[in-house]
Amino acid sequence: MKTKSIEESIIVAMETDDTGIVKYLPYILQDFWEIGTSPELIIEIVKKHKHDYSNLSVLDLGSGKGAVSIKLAAELKCKCHGIDAIEDFIVFSNNKSKEYSVSNICSFERNDIRTRIKTLGKYDIIILGAIGPILGDYYDTLSQLASHINNNGIIIINDAYVEDGYNTDYPNIFQKSNLIKQIKKTGMEIIDSITDEKIPNQKDEHDKEFKNLEKRCLELTEKYPKEKNIFLKFAQTQKILYEKLDNEITSVVFVIKNLK
Repeated sequence: MKTKSIEESIIVAMETDDTGIVKYLPYILQDFWEIGTSPELIIEIVKKHKHDYSNLSVLDLGSGKGAVSIKLAAELKCKCHGIDAIEDFIVFSNNKSKEYSVSNICSFERNDIRTRIKTLGKYDIIILGAIGPILGDYYDTLSQLASHINNNGIIIINDAYVEDGYNTDYPNIFQKSNLIKQIKKTGMEIIDSITDEKIPNQKDEHDKEFKNLEKRCLELTEKYPKEKNIFLKFAQTQKILYEKLDNEITSVVFVIKNLK
């Protein structure tokens, strides 16, 4: 099977299908710092399941613009390292870490997670924040991450599922039982889960996010009229995704512990 390019992997995580949008993502997402996963929720999870925070090492895969790692480091003084494929996001993250006075314990690098993972060490916490199963399906992804987790370490996954029997047009959004089956097949245990039903004002936040995203896409159609279809299509796919997140798709955060 042909390996996906880094651009193809990015658009899969964004639940779209046109690699032409990738170079415009920094512009489209300029109003966002938190992309996908709530840093406050991750901080709550770490406080619940871990102690001795300043000695924790955290790997943030698909770190986006660095909000999760930076806020974790700022509040808990743990060491965080983020990896993302988009250079502009890495520059933003490193600048933001200086602004928050955590650059000594919070760093970021641009790289392809799929190859970089082979050279990484072990961590107490690995975070996959709304980027999907980047190393295959979740069985493949977690199996590869297992060797990078310290004893008593945890993996935090933010993703989404549909209820059993419901079909979705998104290949990386699994039915609930399938997603849980893939995780348990690795020999790991789900020790905690939080769904978006427990997160207040989600729809209001989604509406705000989409309005910002749509505004930037429309601006790009004015700047680059020859490529307007790329921007309009992306805005439409994101609108549909937000609608499904509000009605059909359940966003979830799993906390996973390796039992081996």
